[in-house]
Amino acid sequence: MNTQVSQVCREWKSGEDFDRATRRQVSVGPDGLRLRRGVTVTDEIGRCTRRDQEFVAGLRQAKKVFSLEAVHADTALLCPYLRCDRPGGELEVLVNGRAVRVSLPEKREYWEDAWTRVEIPADSLEAGENEVVFRAVGEARWSLMVENSVQPNRSLVSEDGGQTWRSDDLGDNNRADGEYVVRLWLDQFEQRGEVVSEPIDLLGLASEGDIAPRGRVRSVKLTAEQEVVSGAAVRLEWRAGPTPSYEPESWQAWRETEDGAVGEVEEGFRYGQWRLLLHTGDPAVSPLVKAVSLCAQVDVSTEASARVTDADNSDLVRSSYRFAHLASSEPRAAQLRERWKLDQVVGPAKTEFEAFLLLRQWVRNQWEDGWNMGPLDFCPPWDGMVILELAHQQLGLGMCTHYATVMTQCCAALGFTARTQIMRCHCIVEVWSNDYGKWVSMDIGGDSDDATKFTYHFERNGIPLSALEAHRAWVDGAYGDLVVSPQPPEASGDRFTVKNRLNLWERFMISLRNDELTTLEPGEPEHGAGSYHYDGYLFWEDEKTKALPWFSRHTDREADLYWSLNRARIHLGQGAEPEVLEVELETDTPNLKGFQIQLDGEGWEGRDRRFEWRLHKGENLLTVRPVNDMDRAGMVSSVTVTL
Repeated sequence: MNTQVSQVCREWKSGEDFDRATRRQVSVGPDGLRLRRGVTVTDEIGRCTRRDQEFVAGLRQAKKVFSLEAVHADTALLCPYLRCDRPGGELEVLVNGRAVRVSLPEKREYWEDAWTRVEIPADSLEAGENEVVFRAVGEARWSLMVENSVQPNRSLVSEDGGQTWRSDDLGDNNRADGEYVVRLWLDQFEQRGEVVSEPIDLLGLASEGDIAPRGRVRSVKLTAEQEVVSGAAVRLEWRAGPTPSYEPESWQAWRETEDGAVGEVEEGFRYGQWRLLLHTGDPAVSPLVKAVSLCAQVDVSTEASARVTDADNSDLVRSSYRFAHLASSEPRAAQLRERWKLDQVVGPAKTEFEAFLLLRQWVRNQWEDGWNMGPLDFCPPWDGMVILELAHQQLGLGMCTHYATVMTQCCAALGFTARTQIMRCHCIVEVWSNDYGKWVSMDIGGDSDDATKFTYHFERNGIPLSALEAHRAWVDGAYGDLVVSPQPPEASGDRFTVKNRLNLWERFMISLRNDELTTLEPGEPEHGAGSYHYDGYLFWEDEKTKALPWFSRHTDREADLYWSLNRARIHLGQGAEPEVLEVELETDTPNLKGFQIQLDGEGWEGRDRRFEWRLHKGENLLTVRPVNDMDRAGMVSSVTVTL
């Protein structure tokens, strides 16, 4: 057997190159990768309600301790979740003994509300423990929120004017033991960050087409072009495996490269990933990575005999954040589906998108008096089963949060994919549409008028919009060609003009889970009953939508919110015979059952993710779609190969 030894290389240098990689606490700029600037320090995630309070008045004072690894901030903002019983009330805040006065503003911006920006002297902070004391001035009575937790015991209360302190028996009625919802924002670099490349088909790099040659990868060498910065460091790591995406049972664990070399690659390991770990001991500086280069030594035994002449088979893009999907095996999902006869609700639909339209209207119709706390004076948690039972009996509050929660969980129970999306004073849903190949933003609870119960989405040229597309239309003022679909009822007046509704999309974030039927933790138990305080949402940011200092999760990477879903990526490699191709399939499909394929347009048949495809002379068509456990088929991918 003749073996051709070749060296294949690839470089990541531009913003577009690096944007294919996932990242945490790292920013992409015109000159490369740096640690993200702007750090939110918090010991809690805001997993509490408006009744979990600590009162500060008279002799009763509160203390929050921040443990800081290093400080080198130009600006420091203390961000407590504060309320006061009177306009103009004053509060004294002592930061390591230095006093700052806070007054309750007469009017707050929406995104501020209970959050209060307190600019404190950055030079008053130091590495180690930093004490922040809250004490009321005069007759004012202030309140902080408390999240219950046993550790780390960095919140304390005093009942004798600060002479003695305790870290337990906190809060109203001395019932709490936890941490105050007080966060600290520092204008400095994060101290650690991570960048992970997309999986790289190393054999595929040795091909000029889309079919990898037969052979093996011998060795890999990586280099990171970086600017040397005193006190900062970059660690370059590698892992490899036999499948197109990482699988813990078959891939290597991460290991550090030695002078860029990863050593001999194990037989059959065709794919690999690099990882950058950025670190700084001095948050005033950040390492800068300008480029990453990869060169692999590849032994090619057989070049591909066929060529790809047509394809609908784009790469999968991945989010930097994991999403917790409701498991198809969850018993309460089946109960929700059966008890509320959801299959009958969507039964008349001829398409998946029609099913979403039927379901969203059904959800809205479950309330006859929404936005009413009901006789229980109760705001239900994010549990669709509980919400529907209370709504059916008109016992508790039903607002946009609850409409969105029910819609999201009903979709998941039916085998569709949806998530809760939050924005200015409103909560809606984004559904994944296989019909359109995208996320679609749907407003189920935008109409408080029970006479109309109007539900809608935006469209441009007949295509429904995602939340990001709606946000960008608002940012750019480019909404002249948008329409509200369906046409709003006349009784709604001008409440549902594009301009009026689009204003809500000025800022938005998503929940990173839809499995609340399994567990309510973690989350914001009474979301919408007060200004947002849960620190688990992922916020979108851009040049006109700056990050909020009291929340720690922001991204300007589109794929973090809009990753590839319910679609297969087809990988081709030359087989042992000239007319045989080795096919490997990958997908991000929640509750994946398997794959179905068509050969030359014939009927669908089930196949494993890896199989051999025997070609005939001329054109050969392979069509693939993933299928989930509820037999919902995903989008179609295809390749045409000519032999």
